[in-house]
Amino acid sequence: MQKMTKLIYAIAVLAVTALGGYYYVFVYSKTHHRNVQSEKGIAIMADSLSAQFQANETNANSLYLNKALTVTGTILSIDKNQEGKITILLGRADSFSNVSVTLISTTPITQNIGETITIKGVCTGALSDVIITEGVVQ
Repeated sequence: MQKMTKLIYAIAVLAVTALGGYYYVFVYSKTHHRNVQSEKGIAIMADSLSAQFQANETNANSLYLNKALTVTGTILSIDKNQEGKITILLGRADSFSNVSVTLISTTPITQNIGETITIKGVCTGALSDVIITEGVVQ
């Protein structure tokens, strides 16, 4: 009798865990996204942002990491990533580090290489370039 009770409890715990995982993956995560466009973004030039990350990454992370930024800069390149989303590189051609922005939309942008653009998104840190995700052209 005691083995049967333990088995029932174990099955109940597994069922609750599985239901919780299902809810989080398929329901909660789809309806509870951060709406960056409704947040007030920190306005900054692309050159200044990349220079701050190059000078002191720890300090720049404390100022910009996971925060909404409104970045203005010159378009160096326009590409698509593996998901088909548009990626834009902002900055200066002679700079070692620039700002890489991934847009939310897959709709082509109207600006061309060499033009100035302002994009709002979330800073996720720096690799060789500063990374901005969830970008929307302003």
